[in-house]
Amino acid sequence: MIIYIYDIKTLTVVARPIVNSYGEFKAEPIKYYPEWNTDYHLSTEVEFQNPILDSGVIREKTREELILLDNKIELLQDGEYIENNRIIRVEAPSYLFKKLWNKEINIWEEGATQEEINLEVNRLIDEYTLLGEQKERWIKYGFEVLEIEEKMASNILQRNYLLSIKF
Repeated sequence: MIIYIYDIKTLTVVARPIVNSYGEFKAEPIKYYPEWNTDYHLSTEVEFQNPILDSGVIREKTREELILLDNKIELLQDGEYIENNRIIRVEAPSYLFKKLWNKEINIWEEGATQEEINLEVNRLIDEYTLLGEQKERWIKYGFEVLEIEEKMASNILQRNYLLSIKF
């Protein structure tokens, strides 16, 4: 097995001795790495891609640490931005048809094209007519129609929103 020896200051791998077991290495580290010094070195069974020292223990940096400490802003997801050295998460509004995160001004925007909106409005009209037919059948047979009416109201709100978008 390979043991990874890190320089404590730089957290770079300075040696990779091959041993039978980690316990064997821990018992006699100088046998496998003559420069071994507990003041300057740490050993692990794992090679870390983005190591960080946390209370004397080496571990992999979290996604948040990579973003905030290493400035890897490409790891930010849609709806996230950095403010005061914190990652802020903004939930996308539910009314948006095609959610688009604007990274320049950190807001959610409608990302649908006019064609996509037209197709969705037509789909909603078809859905609305089917709901109306279902409502009539349910009334005819004495069933409760409140759930259908709620779906119809939601459908109207969605269509009104889509039709209000100006290009």
